[in-house]
Amino acid sequence: MSSRIGYRIFKHYVRFCMDKLMFRKHYILGEENLPPYGEPFVMPANHQNTAIDPVVMILAQDNRSHPYVLAMGGVFTWHKLINKLWDCLGMLPAFRMDFEGVEEAVARTRYVIDFAAGKMVEEGNPVFLFPETNHHEEHWMRVWVPGYLEIAFTAAKKMNFERDVKIVPMAHHYSSYYEAQGSYMLHYGEPISLMPYYKQYQEKPRTTMRELNEPIREKVKSMMLYTDDLEHHDLYDFIRKSKVGEEHAVAMGKNPDILPEQLESDQHLWAELEKGVAAHPETADELTETMKDIQTLEKKMHLREHAGEQKQQSGIKLALSVLAQLVMLPLWVFSLFPSAIMYFLPPVFMPGKEDPYYRVYTQAMQFILSILILIPFNVLAILLVLGLVWGWWWQAVLWILLLYPLTLFAWHEGQWMHRTWEQLSMRLHKAKSRKLRDLYERFYGLVKNLMH
Repeated sequence: MSSRIGYRIFKHYVRFCMDKLMFRKHYILGEENLPPYGEPFVMPANHQNTAIDPVVMILAQDNRSHPYVLAMGGVFTWHKLINKLWDCLGMLPAFRMDFEGVEEAVARTRYVIDFAAGKMVEEGNPVFLFPETNHHEEHWMRVWVPGYLEIAFTAAKKMNFERDVKIVPMAHHYSSYYEAQGSYMLHYGEPISLMPYYKQYQEKPRTTMRELNEPIREKVKSMMLYTDDLEHHDLYDFIRKSKVGEEHAVAMGKNPDILPEQLESDQHLWAELEKGVAAHPETADELTETMKDIQTLEKKMHLREHAGEQKQQSGIKLALSVLAQLVMLPLWVFSLFPSAIMYFLPPVFMPGKEDPYYRVYTQAMQFILSILILIPFNVLAILLVLGLVWGWWWQAVLWILLLYPLTLFAWHEGQWMHRTWEQLSMRLHKAKSRKLRDLYERFYGLVKNLMH
């Protein structure tokens, strides 16, 4: 399958869309821990960002390999044509007891395990999956299902336990789940050889997998942003995204614009906050209430979260920003075709947009619908209308070449306009702005008391 030229071309196309349109930067840590091409391995990972997670895992692999990825069984019930796409991409259905029912999940999962293990043996391609069996937007981890170990040991059994099968733990991290042009990173841990456990597995398979599962889960936890304190998770996250998080990174000698360094700082910050909350629960309660007051006021002022921390621009600078945006408004309107449908159309069809479980789908749906439908449709429409109907072939080609820079311009100009509106809102609502600044000052003081 990996030799198919169509698959490789499609993979390069998806990589371009991922690393140039959806994200601005990406980082891969521990790449030296990946086994050489052809060696069988299974990669369990945390599940942070729905369909984006498996895509970035596949894109990061050597172009010679064609990984198999287990995805939720529900996506295989959409349409036969989409199932063919999933098959081309190497996606396999993962059936879950809490969704498909116990009997159906057990029966179908046995087939998938055998199939995935067989492909590892026959083709030497890795298998990726998410032992949490579901995504979530919080930085924590569900109980891991040891199905990944069953696939690995089944592959070893098919090879008569003569070849080593490895487990490569991996962690995702994103600068944002919801906005384009952010950053993402993949962190590969040291591979774990299963060969020393073959004899024990043959005698006690369930015990062996249970003993291996927990330390592998702990390894993934150490590579990601994590807390067990879900009661205060939102507070920790609000603090790290505020100026406190940036200042903490700088104090540690880390660059907050480099995601791996920011993650290291955030991990340290969260550990300090957990200690502070345990020692001063009353301060944590006061902090939580202050955070909620800030969020409520920012929402009333139509500000994005933490926009109230922005330094107020001078009147001259703000006036120049407004003037510059008025001058570029025609170009921005022009750039919205066809990029606007990629940014605004997919979220319209999202179920339960206020539910965090579904809300985290937004970015993934924007990406998938854009690369599979919207971008190809836009290119085809331009060729048909400008080229075939009007005969403007060179203009059509030029417009297609400009799609990428125009799409980026539309996004960044829109973000600039949003920031300018926030500055205007802060000036128009002076009383609320003063109250918001006072709340933030109180918030900073409480954080300082909590950590000392």
